[in-house]
Amino acid sequence: MDDFQPSIPSKRSSEAEQKHRREVLLQITLPLIIFVLIILALAVFAATGAPGNVSRWASVSLIWLLVPMILLAFIFLIILGGLAFGVTRLIGILPEYAHKVQDFFDRIGDLVKQGSDAAVEPFLRVQSFLASVQAVKRNLKRE
Repeated sequence: MDDFQPSIPSKRSSEAEQKHRREVLLQITLPLIIFVLIILALAVFAATGAPGNVSRWASVSLIWLLVPMILLAFIFLIILGGLAFGVTRLIGILPEYAHKVQDFFDRIGDLVKQGSDAAVEPFLRVQSFLASVQAVKRNLKRE
């Protein structure tokens, strides 16, 4: 057990690390900086515009605030529509399978009834025989 030597991960080559940093800069950092600068430029433009322009920019801002909610509501609408479609398909298929299940349980019920009748029959015969013996004794006593 003492011979176990944990493997040490090899260090990245400097070329691969430089390539990774360059890709992160070009694909993540640079677009993020450009987007933030555009948003700041639009904010400055809106703040320095004419007073009548503020209402229009407020409307545009409201639209941009509502877009995610509308998309989320649309996703839920699609899910709800799919569920409604599935339920209507299920309602069309369900009676056939429900009838098969009902027939299956009816057969099981019949088998259980037959089994219980067969289990009780010897006791009923004995009780019937004893009842007929008692009836004969009563008739003999009367006569």
